[in-house]
Amino acid sequence: MMIGKKVVPLSCAALLILLAAVPMLVVTVPGASDYPNHLARHHIFAAIGQGTALDRYFIVDWRWVGNLGVDLPVLALSSWLGVEPATRIVSALIAPLTVAGILLLSRSAHGRVTGGAMLALPFAFAQPFLFGFLNYCLSVALALLVAAAWYAKRPGSLHAALAFGLGAIAVWTAHIMGWAILLFLVASAELAMVRSWRDLVHRALRAAPLILPIVPLLVWHAEGGGRLFWYAPHLLQAKAMNFVTALKGLSMPFDLAITASICLGAILAFLWAGGRRLEPRLAAGGGLLLFATLVLPTTVLGSWGADLRLAPVAMMVTIMAIRPAPRPERERLLIMLGASLFVLRAGWTSVHWWQADRALQKRLVLLDEVPRGSRLGFLSAEAGCDNWTLTPNRKLGAYAITRRDAFGNTLFQIPGSDVMTIRQPPDRARWFDGSQDIPVHCPEGAPDRHALGERMRSMAQADFNALWIAGIDSKSVPRLPGYAIVYSRGIDTLLIKQASEPPEPGSIPRPQSAIRWMGAGP
Repeated sequence: MMIGKKVVPLSCAALLILLAAVPMLVVTVPGASDYPNHLARHHIFAAIGQGTALDRYFIVDWRWVGNLGVDLPVLALSSWLGVEPATRIVSALIAPLTVAGILLLSRSAHGRVTGGAMLALPFAFAQPFLFGFLNYCLSVALALLVAAAWYAKRPGSLHAALAFGLGAIAVWTAHIMGWAILLFLVASAELAMVRSWRDLVHRALRAAPLILPIVPLLVWHAEGGGRLFWYAPHLLQAKAMNFVTALKGLSMPFDLAITASICLGAILAFLWAGGRRLEPRLAAGGGLLLFATLVLPTTVLGSWGADLRLAPVAMMVTIMAIRPAPRPERERLLIMLGASLFVLRAGWTSVHWWQADRALQKRLVLLDEVPRGSRLGFLSAEAGCDNWTLTPNRKLGAYAITRRDAFGNTLFQIPGSDVMTIRQPPDRARWFDGSQDIPVHCPEGAPDRHALGERMRSMAQADFNALWIAGIDSKSVPRLPGYAIVYSRGIDTLLIKQASEPPEPGSIPRPQSAIRWMGAGP
C-alpha cells in the first residue's frame, strides 16, 4: 500500500487489521451492550426444533430479510464450534473487516493509504460497535469493501456486473442500512464524475446491478409490518449528539478526547492538503451521508437508532476524503497520529472489556441454579446514573437462554424484520427488551423499590418460575410470596418459585393495582 511517497509493507496493514480483532478475542463475555441478545438468538436458531424447551417459547420463521449479518455465518459454524465460540469468532471479524475496508477504499480513491484514512480507523470501534449492533456493523464493513472494489474498477463486463450485484445482495442481507451506505458511496462516486446527461445515463445503467436487493426488499416488506419511521423528541439536540457521541461507550473523557483528536487531526490534514483539496468522490459520499444523518428518522423500517448508527460512518468517509499533504513529513505526522489513536482505541477497548469480563463470568455462575427450560424473569437496576458507558449488564439475563434453554425477557423484537419471535402472545406483547429495566433515582443512584416490587409481582403473575434481580444489593431485594432466594451474592439475587406456603413477614403485599398494571401493556 502507498503511504505518502513510500510503500508500506503489507505486514503493517495486516498488523492493524489483526489488532482490531483483539477486543473480542481476549474475553469470554464481550462487553458490547447487545451481545448477549445476539448470542441468545443464535442459540435459538441452532436449537429450535431439536426438542428443547425453547420450542415452547420461540418461533423461528426463516425468511430472507435485511438483518442476518452475523446470524448466517454463526449458524453455519455453531454445529462445529458451539454457539458461544462461533458467535465470538464471527463478531471478532467485524472490526478487522472495517479496518480493511477503510484502508482499501482509501487506496482505491487516492491511490494510497492517506493520513485521513488512518484518522478514520478508530471509527471501527464507534458507538454502534460498542452498542452491539453486530449485523449493522458487519454490513458497514462489507459496504466499504464493495465500494473500494467499485472505486478501483467499475464493472466492465457481464461477470463484473454480476459480481457487484451479488456483493450488493450480501451487504443487504447483512443489514439494509449497509446497502444504503453502499448506494450513497457509489452514487456519489458516479455523480461527482458526471460530464453530461448522456454520461449520467451511462453511469446510472452501469450501477444498476447494485439495486438488485430491491427484489428481496419488496418481498420482505410485503410480508412484514411494524412501525416504519419515528423521530425522537428534542430532535435538534439528538442530531447534534449523534456526532458528539460517535465514539461513546467506554468512558466520557477518553471517548471525547479521541473524538476531539480525530477532528483536530482532520482539520490539520485539510489545511495541509495543498490548496485544501478533497477527493471529489469521497467528499460527495461524505456529504450525502452527513445530510442523511441529519434528515433520517430515529427509527427506520423498525430498526431503532438509524441516524445514530450512520453518524460515525458519515464522519469516517468525510475525513477519508482529505487528500494527502504534498509534503511527506506532514503526511507522516498525520499517519502516526491516526495509527496512535487507533492503537489507543483498540487497546483501551480490550483492557476495558477484559477487566469487565472477569466480573461478568463470576456473575454468570448464578445460572447454575436456574432450572433448565424454566421461565426466567430478569430485572436490572444496573444502568445507574451513568448514561455513557455501554455494558452488557442490562442484557445478562439472555445468557439463561443460551446456557439453560430458558425463556428470557431481554430479547429485542422488530415486527416484520425478525425471523425469531416469541411464541405466546402475552409474552410477545410485554416480555421483551426494556421490560427488565428498573428506574434508578439520580443522582443518588438508588433503584426505585416501588417499581421493582410491582415488576416482581407482575412476573410472578405471568408465571415466571425464576427471577434474577441484578444491580441491587442482595440484602435490599424485597421478598416475594411463593418464591425463595436460592442464590445471593453481591448485586445478584436469584429467586425460585416454591410450592404454596404462607406469606413471610416483610413480604410484598399484592394490591389490586398490581393486577391492573399487568393488563396495561408495555
